[in-house]
Amino acid sequence: MQKRDILIVGQGLAGSLLALEFEKRGKKVMIIDNNPSVSSSKVAAGLYNPITGRKMIKTWLADELFPNLSKYYQDLEKKIDTKFHFSKTIYRPFNDIGEQNDWSLRTVELGYNLYIKFTLNYSMEIDQLIDPLGGFFINYSGMIDVPELISQCKKYFKSRGMYTEERVHVEALDVGEAHVKLGSFEAGKIIFCEGPMAVNNPLWSDLKFKLVKGEILDVSCPTKIDHIVSKGIFMLPFKDYVRVGSTYNNKNQNGEPTEKGRLELLNRLSKLYGGDVNILKHRAALRPATFDRKPFIGFHDKFKNVAIFNGFGSKGVSLIPYFAMNLADHICFGKKMSLEVNPVR
Repeated sequence: MQKRDILIVGQGLAGSLLALEFEKRGKKVMIIDNNPSVSSSKVAAGLYNPITGRKMIKTWLADELFPNLSKYYQDLEKKIDTKFHFSKTIYRPFNDIGEQNDWSLRTVELGYNLYIKFTLNYSMEIDQLIDPLGGFFINYSGMIDVPELISQCKKYFKSRGMYTEERVHVEALDVGEAHVKLGSFEAGKIIFCEGPMAVNNPLWSDLKFKLVKGEILDVSCPTKIDHIVSKGIFMLPFKDYVRVGSTYNNKNQNGEPTEKGRLELLNRLSKLYGGDVNILKHRAALRPATFDRKPFIGFHDKFKNVAIFNGFGSKGVSLIPYFAMNLADHICFGKKMSLEVNPVR
């Protein structure tokens, strides 16, 4: 029986960043990647943005998440020796005069200046970009190449004997007072970071997950776009192509791209960009969201050494670093966790 302090099930973005936080705190960790092919992280767009939605408001916990997010990922790039983080401003064109006026009022609200680079009341005049009323530029934004991050983390974990790939049978989990046993491993605690697979885990059958399917396109276009552009859909310049997304579908519960999703993306894109595009790739995945849009983080109500770290939806890139540090501090040092994310709520 191999002994560890922490077992982590799943090596998506959540499992990877959580494992690194425990390693920083001197804990012996084993990641059991139970079905690596279905991770939503492997097709994530990787966008992070402090001001979101039609109402153009600060996202939940923005002031705690975003000021330190870029440095967090830059430090991780050095640790695993790869480039996956790209700081980019987001240009958010206005839809109409009413939205332009609403934004003028928003800019004088307390706490917004930090995230506003500047506002334009006229078009950027970028070829084929549809922004007749101008828009505003957002600071503390950018993108993460999530598949690259996960791939390099996997190599890092393997090189340190922290990773194994095998099917997890939850019914075989042996939970004692001060230990858990699973397969050939024994640990003080086990944390499930399974992404959308959590809906099939009987340990968490009482949790109100809401799986949301997202589809994205990688396209080529003749226009050079330097910023991320977002208005009902995002255009994310990435290497030698532009990533376009994404859909939000809570009805179709499979991870396959659809013709309906493709047409929806192209229709929404046509309202932002008037040029021709050539589709290079079309992908889809299920996001593990929750009914109140806040993640499930904490311990099982019956098993005090069995925990979950899941439910980040489309905001995993910004939420996971913060809550990975929180959960690691809670387990290692007894620091309090927010009741807002307690799975028993």
